[in-house]
Amino acid sequence: MLTWLAWSGVAAPAAGQAAGPAPTTEPSADAPADPAAEQENRVRFRGVEGELRTLLQQVSQTWRLALTEPVGGSRLRRRAEDDRPALLQALQSRGYYDAMLALAIDSQATPERVTFRITPGPVYRFAQGRIESQPAAPPALRLPEPAALGLVAGEPAQARTVIDAETALLARIKAQGFALAVLGDRATVIDRQQKTMDVTYRVRPGPRVRFGPVQVTGNREVQARYVQRRMPWQQGDLITPERLDEARTTLFESGLFSTVRIELGQTPNADGRLPVTVVVSERKHRSIEVGVRYRSDEGPGGNIGWEHRNFLGGGELARFALDASPLGLKLTADGREPDFLKRGQALVLGARIADENTDAFSSNSIGGSIGLQRELAKGMSAGLGVGYRVAEVEQNGDTETFGLLSFPADFALDRSDDLLDPTRGGRFTVRNEPFVDTFNQGLYFDKVSLAYRHYLKVSDQPWLVLAGRTALGSIFGAARDDLPADERFYAGGGGSVRGFAFQQAGELDAQDDPIGGRSLLELSVELRTRFTETIGAAMFVDSGAAFEATYPDFSEPLRVGVGGGLRYLSPIGPIRFDVGVPLNKRDSDDPFQIYISLGQAF
Repeated sequence: MLTWLAWSGVAAPAAGQAAGPAPTTEPSADAPADPAAEQENRVRFRGVEGELRTLLQQVSQTWRLALTEPVGGSRLRRRAEDDRPALLQALQSRGYYDAMLALAIDSQATPERVTFRITPGPVYRFAQGRIESQPAAPPALRLPEPAALGLVAGEPAQARTVIDAETALLARIKAQGFALAVLGDRATVIDRQQKTMDVTYRVRPGPRVRFGPVQVTGNREVQARYVQRRMPWQQGDLITPERLDEARTTLFESGLFSTVRIELGQTPNADGRLPVTVVVSERKHRSIEVGVRYRSDEGPGGNIGWEHRNFLGGGELARFALDASPLGLKLTADGREPDFLKRGQALVLGARIADENTDAFSSNSIGGSIGLQRELAKGMSAGLGVGYRVAEVEQNGDTETFGLLSFPADFALDRSDDLLDPTRGGRFTVRNEPFVDTFNQGLYFDKVSLAYRHYLKVSDQPWLVLAGRTALGSIFGAARDDLPADERFYAGGGGSVRGFAFQQAGELDAQDDPIGGRSLLELSVELRTRFTETIGAAMFVDSGAAFEATYPDFSEPLRVGVGGGLRYLSPIGPIRFDVGVPLNKRDSDDPFQIYISLGQAF
């Protein structure tokens, strides 16, 4: 029996590697024209094929340097001899413990040729695995069976399997609250006669430990209490890698820190609690955002915003933004206090002043809102609130003033893989907002909207992503003409039905101005591709309309727009240039629309 040293410099192959030499075709003695063939001509591996041959080439210095640093004579022999231990170790890492290697150098060839002749021999297989605890495992610790870690009797005895099983063993022990557990020496013993390997893992689990007080260091402007509130545990909870990883992720996602490190004390108190130290480095908390866009139906537009992500020292968000275009001017202010009353729950505040002037209506309004937003799970949130808005709305020469009290409730689920340029997963949102007009007795209505977007990676070569979107809306409780014009549904424009002008995909009045509706249906599909790391393109079909009825009744035909565009994948997200053409164009519709903005259309 011999102690085995695992070699782990390369990934493990699939089981079933051939154990003996395979026939090969001798290359021509003439120097091949291409570099790969020239390399094969200078350094040959005989007796192995496929993945095992590729593995030996990867670890062979003679192979790697054959073209870049060619040598001959005694220097070539010394280089090849130096390869011998690494090649044998690589073979052993795949379970070939009886492998033999012969080296030959043809000094008559031009250039000199090195040949490694390999006899792999049989593949050794796992026989028995054992896990020993030093001292004996406490009753609370459940040690897994070796087979549950991937160490299955009869399978090839590969180094990667042994090392992966050891890593998984330590993770399973720590997941049970033994955060101070360490690995002891591993013993791997092979039996030359039976062609098998036995593996023994030794662990020192230490005591089962729980979270104690949290100390924060490295913070300058962020208060320690914010970090402490963000910890996904209570004092006395078992310390597990999952909770530690969640804490690091939560702090990174706050946008307040550039580095986060969590250190555990080494000596628990009488209750088994360990002190925890969170070491952070802060990022800049203030930023200015500037954006520009162009849409042929809207004209040039832009926005500027200022954001502070640590407004009062406790991770509070304050944001002010101004958006301007020929369609209007909007000034917004938003605030967010995280962990309001309980962890994962935020107090959200909003205020908005707007002057809108569209083909459908003109509106001057001021309003505010307050609510609670709750994170239900990763990527899942829900919110409740109350809002009030005073608006003076003019449509077709008639002006009305509304005082709208509303009670919005929303739910969002995001399973996509990227905020600005997703390639997989989906996003679902639903919002229900009942309104009561405090200025006009008897006017109340309920506005419901939902949307789903899905992203499917079709292929990597060529790079293709298929994206789809559907949106539905419905307003209950009031006739269309009684509704404020700026609360009705409209379709058409860059974020809706491309090819049709803003709000134009629906019923029009005698002056070809949009009327809006009590219901909405939109459907879009887009095929995205990339030519380089920074340049891409897209083709799309959009359709949709707003309807007078509470539900889409297709009294208006769905307006359909098709087109395509280019994408520049900038560091801050894709910049898109789209051209949309209406298929079922009316006399009042333009022959095409152009859109330039940041981010995908959906």
